[in-house]
Amino acid sequence: MNLIALPIVGRRLWFLFRLIRNGQPAPDRIEGVTGRLGRAIKTEVVEVLGQRRLLKWTIPGTAHFFTFWAFVILGTVYVEAYGVMLGPDNFAIPVIGHWWILGFAQDLIALAVLVSIVTFAVIRIRNAPAKLGRQSRFKGSHEFGAYLVLFFIFNVVWTLFLFRGAAEALGNFDNPGAFVSNAVGSMLGGLSDGALEFLEGLGLVLHIGVMLIFLIEVVHSKHLHIMAAPINVLFKRQPIALGAAKPLTSAGKPITLDDIDDLDEDTTFGVGAVEDFTWKGILDFATCTECGRCQSQCPAWNTEKPLSPKLMIMAMRDASFAKAPYLLADEGKREALLEGNDTLTKEVERPLVGDTGDDWFYMPESGAGVIDPDVLWSCVTCGACVNQCPVDIEHVDHIVDMRRYQVLVESNFPSELNQLFRGLENNGNPWNMSPNARLDWAKGLDFEVKVVGESIESLDEVDWLFWVGCAGAYEDRAKKTTRAVAELLDIAGVSFGVLGTGETCTGDSARRAGNEFVFQGLAQQNVETFQEYKVKKVVSTCAHCFNTLKNEYKEFGVELEVVHHTQLLNRLVREGKLTPVRDGAGAHQRSITYHDPCYIGRHNGVYTPPRELLQVLPGAEYVEMERSAERSFCCGAGGARMWMEENIGERINVNRTVEAVGTGADQIAVGCPFCRVMLSDGLTAQQDKGEARPEVEVLDVAQMLLASVKGEMATRYAPGSGGAAPAARSTETKAEPEAGDETQTADTVTETADAGPAAQASGGSSLFDTPADSETATEDKTVAEEAQAAKPASAGGSLFDLGGDEEKPQPQAEAQQEVAHTASEASEPAATGSLFDIAADEPSQDVQPAAAPQEAQEAPAEPAAAAPTTTAAETDLGSGGSLFDIAPSEPEAAPAAAAAEAEAKPAAEPEPGPAAEPEPAAKAAPAQPEVDLSSGGSLFDIAAPEPAAEPEPEPVAESPSEPEPEPGPAPSATDGKPDP
Repeated sequence: MNLIALPIVGRRLWFLFRLIRNGQPAPDRIEGVTGRLGRAIKTEVVEVLGQRRLLKWTIPGTAHFFTFWAFVILGTVYVEAYGVMLGPDNFAIPVIGHWWILGFAQDLIALAVLVSIVTFAVIRIRNAPAKLGRQSRFKGSHEFGAYLVLFFIFNVVWTLFLFRGAAEALGNFDNPGAFVSNAVGSMLGGLSDGALEFLEGLGLVLHIGVMLIFLIEVVHSKHLHIMAAPINVLFKRQPIALGAAKPLTSAGKPITLDDIDDLDEDTTFGVGAVEDFTWKGILDFATCTECGRCQSQCPAWNTEKPLSPKLMIMAMRDASFAKAPYLLADEGKREALLEGNDTLTKEVERPLVGDTGDDWFYMPESGAGVIDPDVLWSCVTCGACVNQCPVDIEHVDHIVDMRRYQVLVESNFPSELNQLFRGLENNGNPWNMSPNARLDWAKGLDFEVKVVGESIESLDEVDWLFWVGCAGAYEDRAKKTTRAVAELLDIAGVSFGVLGTGETCTGDSARRAGNEFVFQGLAQQNVETFQEYKVKKVVSTCAHCFNTLKNEYKEFGVELEVVHHTQLLNRLVREGKLTPVRDGAGAHQRSITYHDPCYIGRHNGVYTPPRELLQVLPGAEYVEMERSAERSFCCGAGGARMWMEENIGERINVNRTVEAVGTGADQIAVGCPFCRVMLSDGLTAQQDKGEARPEVEVLDVAQMLLASVKGEMATRYAPGSGGAAPAARSTETKAEPEAGDETQTADTVTETADAGPAAQASGGSSLFDTPADSETATEDKTVAEEAQAAKPASAGGSLFDLGGDEEKPQPQAEAQQEVAHTASEASEPAATGSLFDIAADEPSQDVQPAAAPQEAQEAPAEPAAAAPTTTAAETDLGSGGSLFDIAPSEPEAAPAAAAAEAEAKPAAEPEPGPAAEPEPAAKAAPAQPEVDLSSGGSLFDIAAPEPAAEPEPEPVAESPSEPEPEPGPAPSATDGKPDP
C-alpha cells in the first residue's frame, strides 16, 4: 500500500510545488518572514496552533479546533502502528514509551473528533445548498468531497480503537491512560488469542490503509489546506491583507510613475492571466477550504450579485491547474504540446476576465473567461472576505490587481469611472470641481480656520493638520461634518490648520478602481506638500482618506500619525475638553444605532471610539445592529463603487439601511462621508415607500457630539412624532460567525471584456450627482431654534449654519431609480478627456426638470428621478494595443452651466425651466499620428465621444439648517450567536 500511495502523493506534491513556484516573484513575502521572524512564529502559534481565526465562529470553530489537534496527536498513533507492523508486537515510541498521558490524550482527542465530525455533518445538512440556495455558504463548494473526508476521519478513529483494543487484550499494549482502548480490550477479552491477533492485524492494516487513501484524497482536493494553510499563514501580509492595497509590481519589483520610461516590453501592469499572479497568489488558490465564510459575509453576494469571493478563488484555482501542463513545460516544447490538444489550447487562449454568460465563473467546457467582468467590478473592497478567511487568502489584493490590468492595459472598465478619472486628473477631486472651492465649507464660522501657507507657515505652529478631504470640501452633507469637527476642535482649544487649495484627493478610489498611476500622481503631489509644510499629525473625517494616509503613503516615504476624527474627539471627551450638556434640548430622548465604515473598522480595527462617543450623549439610547463591528455590512461605496451604478440585484445601501431602520433607531450614526451618502440615499428610498419613519435621519458622530456639547437638538422631529418604527426585515444573510472584537481602544491612535459589459457591474449609488445641502430628501424643518440650550458651549453659530454663500440644494434622485452620474463641473471648461475615457453607446435620455422641495412643514418631497445612465460603447479593444497606443479623443463639448456651489466665483442663478437636452455621444475620433498635449488633456487620452450636455440646475428652496444630536446611555455591542 505504501509503495502505491506514497509515490502518488509525492508526484502530486511535486506538481503543486512547481506550479506555485511558477508564479511571479514576491520577495516581500520572504522578507516578511526573515525580517520579522518573531512575529511570523507568533502568527503560526496563534492562527495555526491556536486556530484563532476559525474560533471566530464558535461552534464550527471549536469542532475544527479538535479536528486539527486530532491530526497532530493521532500522528503519534501512526508512529506506533508502523512500529508494530515493522517491529515487535509491543512496540512503543522511544523515550516516551507507553506514557499514560500520551495514551489518555490520544483516546480523548479521538472521542472529541468523533463529536466534531458529527457536528460538521449537522452543519452541512442544516445549511445544504439544495435547501437554502445561495443563502448557503456551501453554495458552489464540493459537497461530496466534504462528506468523504468526514467518512475517512471516522474510519481512522474506529480502526485505531480496534487494533489497540485487541493489542491490549493480548497484553501487547500496556497504557493505563488509554481509557477507550482499554475499554475495547476488556470487551474483546473473551476471544481467543487467534481471533485477537486477527482483529489486531485487521485493525492495523485498515488504520494505515485508510490513512494512505485519505492522504491521496487530501492532495487532490480542497483538503490540501491541511498542508498548505500553515505555509499560507506564514507568508501572509502582516498583520493581515487589509488597510493598504498591495503595491503594483511586475516580476516582483514595484512599479512607480518614475519607472514608466524605463520599463521593458515584458512588463505587465496588474494581473491579466493566471501566470501573472505571484506564487503567494497561486498558493492562496490551492489553500482555499471552500468553507464559504467569505461568501456568507460578502455584501455583493448577499445582494444577489455575481461576486462570491469563494467561487472566484475556486475558479482561478481550477483554471491554473488546467493550464499547468502548458505553464510548466519548457518554452520550446509548448507549441508542440498544444498540437491536437484542443482542451489545453482552450485553456491557454482563455481570458482571465471575460464574458462568461450566466455562469459568471470558470466553465472548463467553454472558452469563456475565468471570471465575468461583473464579478470583478462588483467588489466593494470592504475586506469582509479577508477578515473571515481562516487560512488568510488575500481576495481584495487579487481583485485590485486584476482591475489594474483591465484599466491600465485593456482599458475595459465601467464607463462611469471616466468621470472619476477625469475629475481626479484635471482638478484633483472626483467631482471635477474647482480647487478654489475647497475652503467654502468654512464660510460663516466665527473663528479663523488657519490655512497652511497663508495664515501659518507650517504645521509646526499647530497641533494637527485637519485633512478635509474631497467629500468634506464639496459634498454638502459632508461639509456639515467638516464644520462640526472644526467647531469641536475650536471649543476644545485644539489648534489645527488646513491645506485649503493645496489639498488634493488622496487617490483611494483611483487605486481601488485599478488606476494605479493616477493614484500615484495624486499621492506624490500630497507627499510633496506634506514635506514642504512639515506635516506629522493628521486628523481626517473620511474613512478612505484616513486609511490611505495612514497605511499607503508610507510607500512614498512619509510616516504620519493619522487618527480618525472619532478617535481624537473621544480622547478630548475623556480629557474633559469636550463636555456634553446633561439637560435641556440637547438631552432629549432618542435612540441611535451606529454603522461601522469598513475602512475604519475591518481595515483598521477602530470600533470602540465612535461607540464610546455615542454612549456619552445624554438622552441617547444605543441600539446595535445585528451585523456590526468586524461583521458590519458595507454601505456599498468602497472599491470605487461610489462612482458606479448598481444594476444587478438589491442595492447594498438599501440592504444596510433596512437593517438600520429595523432597529427602531431615530438616528443612524456614521463616521464616513461615503457611508453617509449611501445610507441617506437608502433611507430616502425607504421613507418614500413608507417603510421608514420620516424623523429617522443619518448624521455623523461629530454632528451629534457638537449638538450635545452646545445643548442643541440634532433631530428634525420630536421623538416619536413620525409614528412607530416598521418591523425589522429579517436579513437574508445567514450570519454564522461571532464577532471577534479586535477593536482599538480610545487611547489607540493608529491602529470587463469590453466597456459595455463592464458597465453593467453592480455597485453603489453615485456621488456624481451635484452636491446638495439637504441631509436627505426628507429633511424638512429644524427644531434647533426652538430648543432651549442648557449651558451651551460658547462657540459661535449653530452646528448646521453654513456660510452665507452656501448653495441651494438639489433634490436627491430616488434610490430605486437608475441614477445618472453627472459630475459637477468646475467654473472653467473641463480639459479634453481623461486617460481612460471609453465611448458611450447611446445619447442620454432627456432629463426632466427637477421639482423643488416642498416647504419645511410639509411631508418629504418626492425626489425627482435622474436620467438613466448611458451604456458604454462596444469599443474594439481586442487588437492587443497598449493603453499608450490609443488615439486622442475629440475635444469635448463645452459643459453646461454648473451648479453655483461648484464655482469658485458663484454665477448668476439660472432661470427655472426644463433641463437642457443632452447631445448624442460623438463617435470616436480616428487615430492620429501624434498626441497634442497642449490642449490640457491627459497623456493617456483614448478616443471618447463628446459627453452628453448636462441639464441646467433648477432653482430650489434652500434647506433649513440642521439640528444636532444629543447624549444617551452607552451601548454594549450585541454579538448575535450565529447559526452553525
